[in-house]
Amino acid sequence: MENVLTIAGADSLAGGGIQADLKTFEELDVFGVSAITSVASILPGKVALAQLAPEVINQQLTSILSQLPVRFVKTGLLGDVTTLDLVCAQLRQFPVWLVVDPVLVFKEGATDLAADYIAALRQRLLPLAYVTTPNLDEAAQLSGLAPITTREQMRTAAQRIQTLGCPNVVVKGGSRLAGTVAVDYLRYGEEEYWFEEPKIQKKTTDGAGCTFSAAITALLATGVALPQAVAQAKQFVHAGIDHGVVISEQLGSVWQGASRRQE
Repeated sequence: MENVLTIAGADSLAGGGIQADLKTFEELDVFGVSAITSVASILPGKVALAQLAPEVINQQLTSILSQLPVRFVKTGLLGDVTTLDLVCAQLRQFPVWLVVDPVLVFKEGATDLAADYIAALRQRLLPLAYVTTPNLDEAAQLSGLAPITTREQMRTAAQRIQTLGCPNVVVKGGSRLAGTVAVDYLRYGEEEYWFEEPKIQKKTTDGAGCTFSAAITALLATGVALPQAVAQAKQFVHAGIDHGVVISEQLGSVWQGASRRQE
């Protein structure tokens, strides 16, 4: 069994973040280990985000990478440039397959931090990645193409992101594109793939992006080729939304165990 590392924030409601990643890894037959970068407390109407000290994050990574063979890694919310740089420094020491979920979350008004972080992500983290999985907003920021509202723009954004040094890009259209179909696009080297599922009219989508990238990572670790990993991950998330956990009228979490219910 492969050890798979997630480096991300913790989600108090467990729909996304480290919790979603570890549950997804377990469902897909890999052993998940984790380095927590921050703690997100999901409260009514707001998210309280506490970043961990860099030395604590670095200690976690050293603990894992010095003691376990890890060939597959996923990054989620890193939170600041210092954390991103120490993650890059640790990962450069090992021949890993890296999946980057470029979560871009900042405190309100922290525009300078956002600009610095996006530049670091583009220049230092993405060149280490095997694949990255931005949603439409993240793809727009990484590619400089905004807004992204069409399939052709999804293709162009993926091509631009490839020029940053990441050979494979999944742009998640999901439910944000017009129409009745949730669309994702994979640029796999020079090949391209489109993935479609009917949109689900449910609010149980918290953690969908984290779960999707975690599923891709786990499937790659079990030997599945990237196009098939993306297709299976999309089905995994679709089931998780369909059988998700309702928290309120406005909020609900993906259930990573939903695929077992369908067997």
